Amino acid sequence: MNDKAKLSQIAALLPKEGETVKILLVDDDEDARALITRFLGRVRGRKYKTDWADNYAAGLEAMARKEHHAYLIDYRLGSETGLDLLRKADTLGIKAPIIILTGGANPQVDLEATRIGAADYLIKDALDSDTLDRSIRYALQHHATLAALEKSHERFRLLFHRSLDAILMSDHAGRVVEANESACALFERALDQMVLRGVGSLFIGCPNLVAKGPMKEAQGEVSFRRASGPIRLGEYSACAFTSDLNLIILRDITSRRELEKEIQEISEREQRRLGQDLHDGLGQELTGIGFLAKALQQKLAGKGLGEADDAMNLSQLINQALSHTRNLARGLCPVVLETNDLQAALQQLAVRIESLFSVHCTVDCPHSIPAQDNTITIQLYRIAQEAATNAVKHAKPSRIRISLRAKASELTLRVEDDGVGLPVVPPPGSGMGLRVMRHRAKMIGAILDFGRMETGGTHVTCRVPV
Repeated sequence: MNDKAKLSQIAALLPKEGETVKILLVDDDEDARALITRFLGRVRGRKYKTDWADNYAAGLEAMARKEHHAYLIDYRLGSETGLDLLRKADTLGIKAPIIILTGGANPQVDLEATRIGAADYLIKDALDSDTLDRSIRYALQHHATLAALEKSHERFRLLFHRSLDAILMSDHAGRVVEANESACALFERALDQMVLRGVGSLFIGCPNLVAKGPMKEAQGEVSFRRASGPIRLGEYSACAFTSDLNLIILRDITSRRELEKEIQEISEREQRRLGQDLHDGLGQELTGIGFLAKALQQKLAGKGLGEADDAMNLSQLINQALSHTRNLARGLCPVVLETNDLQAALQQLAVRIESLFSVHCTVDCPHSIPAQDNTITIQLYRIAQEAATNAVKHAKPSRIRISLRAKASELTLRVEDDGVGLPVVPPPGSGMGLRVMRHRAKMIGAILDFGRMETGGTHVTCRVPV
């Protein structure tokens, strides 16, 4: 909640402008009643109404009705004291501010009154209208502030405990100090096993979460450990919560990622099946029709008939269709992907880009790239395919460059073009290709980056930890 909202909430709990402030005075001295009433009657700009209870029991009965904005209670009430009434008011759930009045200074009574919740401690002989009005105003403001904080705390408590996401709070030493029920269930540990546990013992390789000190605002994906079973994947959001506490919100996305992976694998299998059907089915049929058309052309030419030229044109068109079908089949199902040969697959892609779109496309891979997991190979190939195709469609380039670099811990794929670059304001309906590439990158734990280059054109860069 921002400061403006907090002030608005506090103001709502104070007496409205022009509203009469109702005060209950509990004092067995009628002269004190006359004095307090006179002082409050002289206050300018605020109207007070003072009710009077002349003993402990009457005061307790009037306070129990909770009809007043504030209470003024004398310390001496016969056999009881104002502190006894203050304690009793707390057990009755009376939240309005209580000010203790006394005939003389007594540091011990002052300290005890403050300890058990008195809003102020006033000496009658030192009272005047301004002092009494100021004390009541400050007490009401303090009460409204506390009430707003309590309301805010209750909202946070409900959110904290009812959340389906795991919520952890850690100190700047990197220890868990609080966890909700969802966090305990997610990590398969009781609350006492979570509290004071190091955050680093729960998460794997995420500097944003395991570093000590105030957390920077961050979000992303992280692997985490449960008490049993394999390591799982989570989606987190983290930030500094107060001056000495950090907040971590975590959601288990392991099942979602597994489902996405399964859907992606099904999609890849369907693409391979479709590519094979095009190559082995339609391709073979077109090959047969092409032979028949060629034989027909030769027969017609042998008879000296003019229709031989038409048959020759038909044969050429069939061969073009056959070539187009084979190109489609290679795009859907590059044979080299089956052997995880990413370099060869990218070379085939460059050849297809040049033949289909007449755009110069090169592959830069100076060193041999070790074979990767087939999922990584396929996703990187599809990202390169999408980036190159997007460049041809939207950037009008004359040149596309695909580069592949391998380091000890990272594989980097980069697709550059010399086209018009990314528009400042994307056109309506654009961005699907970028979302698909981001999704593919997430599937293999990669980081995808794209943007305009200083020399013009666009780059798409994908970094995969290996």
